Amino acid sequence: GDSVNPMWVVMSLATLIWVVGMIGLFIYAFVSFLKIKNKADASLLVRENIYLSDYIDTPFVLGILRPRIYLPSTLAEDDKADFVIAHEKAHIRRHDHLWKPLGFLLLTIYWFNPVIWIAYILLCRDIEFACDEYVIGSLKEKEKKSYSDALLSCSMRSAGFHRNMISACPLAFGEVGVKDRVKAVLHYKR
Repeated sequence: GDSVNPMWVVMSLATLIWVVGMIGLFIYAFVSFLKIKNKADASLLVRENIYLSDYIDTPFVLGILRPRIYLPSTLAEDDKADFVIAHEKAHIRRHDHLWKPLGFLLLTIYWFNPVIWIAYILLCRDIEFACDEYVIGSLKEKEKKSYSDALLSCSMRSAGFHRNMISACPLAFGEVGVKDRVKAVLHYKR
């Protein structure tokens, strides 16, 4: 009689595992997006595309087609808010709201490859470094220190679960690797 080729069985099983992994990452992205979107929906428009919310702990950009900047309402009266807004606007100017989801899409397709995971983590880190560099390129020495203070205060406000949720969401930008970013800001050379 005819027998089934063992390689066909292995390939079918591997394909099934690959598809389940992809679906799992898509579900994760969708659920994390919905959680952040629900928090962002309870926000007030301040100006242009900048919103304030009582339910978020860290500033971030959310959206692909119409990216918006969301700030915690505690940052409204803070003198460092201009630095935070400049950083978030740099994300939008650099089209990071398109690059990060594209990176996550590649991660979703090739989730089984550890090199892709490392590349995605480094992409997220480099996106933040590039925006910092973009902002501090026009700052004076005293303003760089204030910018570093703004980074630190945002990271301290967002300690715990909420920061991790925003950092892990493929469609939002949060504060990632703040210690290294502050060092880079303070030692920045043109």
